[in-house]
Amino acid sequence: MFRWRLYYEDGSTFDDRDGAPTSSPEWGVVAVVQPGTDGRDVLAGTGDVYVYRTDLDLWHEVGASGLLDHLAHYARWIGCVRPGRWMPRDDEFFALIDRARNEAGI
Repeated sequence: MFRWRLYYEDGSTFDDRDGAPTSSPEWGVVAVVQPGTDGRDVLAGTGDVYVYRTDLDLWHEVGASGLLDHLAHYARWIGCVRPGRWMPRDDEFFALIDRARNEAGI
């Protein structure tokens, strides 16, 4: 089972079994599944950028001001940054989120 997984707009995925966060494709991330407080969480659609924090071993979804805040305060722990992708069709976006939830057991 994967620890975290990135979901891309073309339907592909990349997870911790495929390599380190820095080895993931740079463009097209729509969602992230990872451990949460009550099982697994899906990050999708509330930020512009996904930031991997090495000190927490987790991805964060942040907007432009959140990215600036993370760079100013936590730069030494930012292992990877991936811009988020907005999908133009809601039906395709929600299908991808449903897939992420199903694969995460949510």
